[in-house]
Amino acid sequence: MVSSRMNETIIYDHPLNEVIRVCLRLEQLFQQIDHQLSDMSILGTRNLINFIINVLHILDRPDLKAKLAKELSILLTSLQRYGNQPDLDAAKFAALTQQLDDLSRALIDSSGKIGQRLRDIELLNNLRMHLASPGGGCSFDIPIFHYWLQQSVDVRKSAIHEWLSDFSQIRNAVALVLELVRNNARIEQKNAVHGFHQELLDPQSNLRMIRIGIAKNIAAYPEISIGRHFFSVRFFSPLIEKRPTQYTENLSFWVAYCNS
Repeated sequence: MVSSRMNETIIYDHPLNEVIRVCLRLEQLFQQIDHQLSDMSILGTRNLINFIINVLHILDRPDLKAKLAKELSILLTSLQRYGNQPDLDAAKFAALTQQLDDLSRALIDSSGKIGQRLRDIELLNNLRMHLASPGGGCSFDIPIFHYWLQQSVDVRKSAIHEWLSDFSQIRNAVALVLELVRNNARIEQKNAVHGFHQELLDPQSNLRMIRIGIAKNIAAYPEISIGRHFFSVRFFSPLIEKRPTQYTENLSFWVAYCNS
């Protein structure tokens, strides 16, 4: 019932560990990159480069590979528990478990940080410093970038697609982690009394993410607070230009408890 109303619902993903938080940030950046690829104007290209630089900033964490590989291994172990189900699609199951194992091993076996080759490209390396400043990347900051932006669309597009290919492994890993976590969810309908709901959590539940779904026609948005033993959500009226106030009426929403 909930899934059939997804198009009429605003969904808020709330990560419960650092790996899922990073995956959600990367997912959003890759979506922005995909959208921007249709615009290879000079300004569109600048936006693409900004997104690529932002991806590299996220991938700078030296522990990211190990943590992501561990998350993939946990998901693989969890998935293997369903291997004896009688109605299981054996071929699909085998392909999925193999993909998890391959991605985990590839991350562990690779040398350097994810996207290391891009860090060694002088243009991108210079841009990482200059684009961190508001309005950075002007012709007087880094003239080689200004020169490169004046090259033909084909030249710029070819370079960008080559650079993006270095993200294919991490992109596949992020997509698979989030797909499995979101799909392995228990969904419950809830009611927020005067815009507030609180409940106890099982500390052994090993949750990866909480998802909140609220109908688009309700003028409210959630602020989520989660500890080891409790979960609360407070809804606010969306006053864009003023300080938001708590939603005072009762409202219905759903919660997806996403495990590994």
